[in-house]
Amino acid sequence: MTFTERYTSAGLVIGLITFVAYWAVVVFRAATDGLPLVDVAWQGPLLLALAVGGGLYAIIFLALWLKVRREPHTDARDHEIERYAQTAGGGITGLAVLAALIMLALDAPTFWTANVLFVGSFLGSMASGGMTLAAYKDGMPA
Repeated sequence: MTFTERYTSAGLVIGLITFVAYWAVVVFRAATDGLPLVDVAWQGPLLLALAVGGGLYAIIFLALWLKVRREPHTDARDHEIERYAQTAGGGITGLAVLAALIMLALDAPTFWTANVLFVGSFLGSMASGGMTLAAYKDGMPA
């Protein structure tokens, strides 16, 4: 398994756990407090999910990088796969940003606008990571 495959796999796992944990907290708060999702205190869990997920990813990336720092760990194929995967994820993230901008212009509730960005970024990351791993396993599509 290459360096890129390792940190991409770790990122997918961390992202999925963080995403599920955030939504579990928000839904649990809504259910136990008897509030609609819009009125739940979601800001703290969102910031915590972003900080913990980003921090864990940074630590794992650094640990993996330190393990291979004295040897070449990327090549032209890695760069091509990364470019291919970022194109897939970037489109989804871009749509989420567009939707959030429209929601802001229409004065939608902050909860929904922030969560469109959060979910769109998550889906873009998952698509990018999934495409990366698929490209390593099955090769680049023609």
